Amino acid sequence: MGKLDDFFKSIIGGKEKKSELEILEEIEEYLKMKEIDKALEQIKNLEKEHNIFLALRMVIRSIVEQLDKEEQTGTLNEEDVSRTRERIKEMIPAVNALFNPRYRALLMADLAILFYRLDDELNGDLALRTAINLAENHDDIIREILMNLIRLGLLDKAGYAMKMVRDPEKLDVVLVHLAEMFYRAGEVEKAKLIIKHIASPFHKAMALYYIASIEGTQNREEALRILEGAFKLAEEVEDPDARFELMLKLYDLKHSLLGEALNLREILSRREVPPQ
Repeated sequence: MGKLDDFFKSIIGGKEKKSELEILEEIEEYLKMKEIDKALEQIKNLEKEHNIFLALRMVIRSIVEQLDKEEQTGTLNEEDVSRTRERIKEMIPAVNALFNPRYRALLMADLAILFYRLDDELNGDLALRTAINLAENHDDIIREILMNLIRLGLLDKAGYAMKMVRDPEKLDVVLVHLAEMFYRAGEVEKAKLIIKHIASPFHKAMALYYIASIEGTQNREEALRILEGAFKLAEEVEDPDARFELMLKLYDLKHSLLGEALNLREILSRREVPPQ
C-alpha cells in the first residue's frame, strides 16, 4: 500500500505531512535566529499536547533570554517591551486550549512572570491567579510557582499567590519543602521568610527540624538553637498523636547532634503535655 499511496500522491500533487518532531525542530531553528513570530506561527501546526507545551516553553525561554540580554546591554526600549507584551498575549489562547491543567498552570505562571518583568501588573496578576487555581490539586506545581517567584525577588507576588491557595494545610506542606530547599541552597534569609508564612505550629516546627538537620552538618550549636525553637512550637500542637510524633523526631535529632542515646522516658513524658 505504501507504493500505491506514493503513486496517488504524485498524481494529485500531495505533500507528506511534517512530523511533530520536524515542526519542533523548525521552531527551534526559528528561535535560534530570533524569529519568535515565525516560531509562534509553527506552533499552530502541532496537535499533541505535550509537544505544544514543549514548544510554548521553548518560546518563553527564548523571550526570557532575549529580555535578559537587552536588559544587560541597556538596549531594551519601549518599542521592544510593547512588542514582547503583545507576543505574550498572543500565546494565551494556545495555553488555554490545552486540556492538561498541569501544563496550563506552569505556562500561565511563566507568562505571569514575563508580564511582571514588563511592568504589566494587571495581566501578571490575572495569569498568576489562573495558574494557582489550575494547580489547586498539584502541590508540586504550587511549590514550583512559589519558588520561581521568590527566586526572582517577586516576594509580594509570592505572598499574593500564597493567599490564593485555598487549603492552608496544603500551603503549609508546600512552604515546608520550599524552606528546606532554599536553606539547603544557602539562601537562609529566603528560608526564614518562608517559615514566617507557615500557619500551623506542627508544620513550622517541621520546617525548623529540616533546617536544623541541615545545619547540624556544619554548626552543631546553631542546629541545637534552631531545635529549641522547634520544641517550643511543638508544645502548641493540639493533637497529642501529632505532637508525640513530632517530639520523637525532634528528640531523635537532638540526641543525634549531642551524640547521646535517645531518652524514652523524656519523650513519653511529653506525650500528654497539654498545649500552652
